[in-house]
Formats: sequence, structure tokens, C-alpha cells
Amino acid sequence: MPDRGQHPEGTRHHFLAEGMYVGVTGWLNMQQTLLGFGWLGLPPTGQKITLRSLDFWRLEDGLIRENWVLVDLLDMYSQIGVDVFAWMKELAWSRGYR
Repeated sequence: MPDRGQHPEGTRHHFLAEGMYVGVTGWLNMQQTLLGFGWLGLPPTGQKITLRSLDFWRLEDGLIRENWVLVDLLDMYSQIGVDVFAWMKELAWSRGYR
């Protein structure tokens, strides 16, 4: 997504910090277009999508030592027309789970 971070309109960011931990979140905090080679195995649809995420860092001696990122992938898949729960149900049925 080569245009990541280049669409600030309509996004929100909320920063927080406590001791050696820092975080940022936003609902919606990123907008980008699925281009190039796609993303996480998704085809490059050319569709502009939004992402909701939480990003946390642990600092030590002025450096980032750990980073945790949670992205609402279910919402992102929904935006491109993929029903993850229907796909999971179909997969479970194909394996004999009823």
C-alpha cells in the first residue's frame, strides 16, 4: 500500500503514554489503497480501505525494545467483500465439523 499515511483526512489518532510504554490508536487511523503486489495475500484491488489499529511500544534506554500491533482485519476484509465468518463456516463443514 504505497499511499499509506498520505490520506490524513477522516483519520483520528490518540496517543497515550505511561512510564516506559507508549501507544497510538485511532478509529479510523489509516487509509490506503491495495496496490502493487497486494497485502497479506490479498490481490491488489485498487480499492481504498481504512484500517483500525492499536500500536504499542515498550521503550528502554531511549530505544524501542518491543512493539505490538493489533489491526482489525475482520473490518478490513469486510471492506473488500470477504465474509471471513462464512468462509470459516464453509471450511469447518468441508472438514466434517457440524
